[in-house]
Amino acid sequence: MHTLRFFIFNLLGHTLPMTVALVSVPMIAHFAGVERLGALGVVWALVGYFSFLDFGLSRVVTRRVAQAAEQGRLDEELLDLRGFFWWRAVPALAVIGLLLLASRILFAGFLPQGELGRELAASWPWISFSIPVTLATNWLRGALEGVHRFARVNLMRTVFGAWTYAAPAVASLWAPTLEGMIIGIVLGRALALAVHAWACLQAEPAILLGPIRTQLAGQGLFFQEGGWITVSNVIGPLMLYSDRFVLAALVPPTAVAWYVTSQEVLLRTMVIPAALAGVLFPKFAGKPDTRAEAPLAALYQRGIRVIAAIMLPLCALAAAGGYDGLRLWLGQPFAANAYRVVEIVAVGIFVYAIAHLPQAWLQGVGRAHLTAKVQLVELPLYALGLYTAVTAWGIAGAAVLWVLRVFLDCLLLLRLVGQESARPVALPVLIGVSFTGAAGLLSGPDLDWAWRAALCAAAFGGAAAISWFVFLDRDDRRKVTGLLRGRFRVLPKV
Repeated sequence: MHTLRFFIFNLLGHTLPMTVALVSVPMIAHFAGVERLGALGVVWALVGYFSFLDFGLSRVVTRRVAQAAEQGRLDEELLDLRGFFWWRAVPALAVIGLLLLASRILFAGFLPQGELGRELAASWPWISFSIPVTLATNWLRGALEGVHRFARVNLMRTVFGAWTYAAPAVASLWAPTLEGMIIGIVLGRALALAVHAWACLQAEPAILLGPIRTQLAGQGLFFQEGGWITVSNVIGPLMLYSDRFVLAALVPPTAVAWYVTSQEVLLRTMVIPAALAGVLFPKFAGKPDTRAEAPLAALYQRGIRVIAAIMLPLCALAAAGGYDGLRLWLGQPFAANAYRVVEIVAVGIFVYAIAHLPQAWLQGVGRAHLTAKVQLVELPLYALGLYTAVTAWGIAGAAVLWVLRVFLDCLLLLRLVGQESARPVALPVLIGVSFTGAAGLLSGPDLDWAWRAALCAAAFGGAAAISWFVFLDRDDRRKVTGLLRGRFRVLPKV
């Protein structure tokens, strides 16, 4: 019950800022100009990608706090973490900020000419300040998730995630410059840090206040585990988006747009498995050996069933209605060239969503090195295969190879969790891949519109039936029915 409520609240925390973005982005483009919007998009990506500089420690904090709370030694663990934060993390964050500030000289030659370049140069000190502030916020968020304060975490994620898009939109009305818009974003990051600190003091004051231990036991293991998570944080996005860089080098820009737009829309649905994985990760981390805990193993299996049940109707509808969806959104010429990418990628999206759960499990039980090593092996093979596929088959080849890569990644992660736990997942994966692939093969622009509409309805309805009666068991259906009937409040107590 509580897990389902937290999942819904976590999902809202991820999706509501996207709604604000839909309104804010056109405002920025109108009042500040498309060029500044593009530069601001780079800043958003830069601040987000540099989150790997926390060396995975925010996820380690969540795991260690959750495990200590389960074992009844939370005070002792917080004594160690508190010392690490004040004696190690804070000075390191200050150094990171200074290094980033000094690096402006290195990036000066890459800045665009004219007014836009001058605005970016003037904004660099603010960007340098925002990154260590964001990393400190991530640490505090990890501690709050470790003590299961999901409602507070997601309320703050919603508010400040929306701020990231709303602040530059509002700033563009009065100061339509990059510096003005970036200052608005950075002020929100600083306020987020203050509010997270306040939330920690309210939930568990010992996270920040109390005696500080300067000699920290197990510091090497702390960095070792965090380092492997960092490898995943760096290589994972690199493999996820490297197809775009290869396409940009090998095919015309219009073909890149067909591929990127189609893939990006489907990737936005990953907020769903990410929301559930974020809720379950601290629970997986609550025991030193979760594989021996039947209730948590059952929770892991239920998480996979829920993700499969939610994602199958969405992926099947995307595969069946990809052409018409793109046609209504971006026009018939775009849809005619891009719909096959949607049909192919939709299959991979279903598998990629399921892979979130075994990855969260492995990181939760302290085996992050396994996921990182898998990605290290995959990266060069994927790069070579991607070049070959794009050279031979263009954007369709890139889409097929992306699907094969996420499928292999999912199978390896499931196997690493354990053979016993992988067997029950085989049927949902096989059914989901087959159903989504069939929905795409049966559709297309050559068919009559009435047939396409009927196929979309049948694909969505059939997938929903499979999700309800095949993927979910009787207890799952009972809990979902209870939620829909309002038998318990959706919003948990904060």
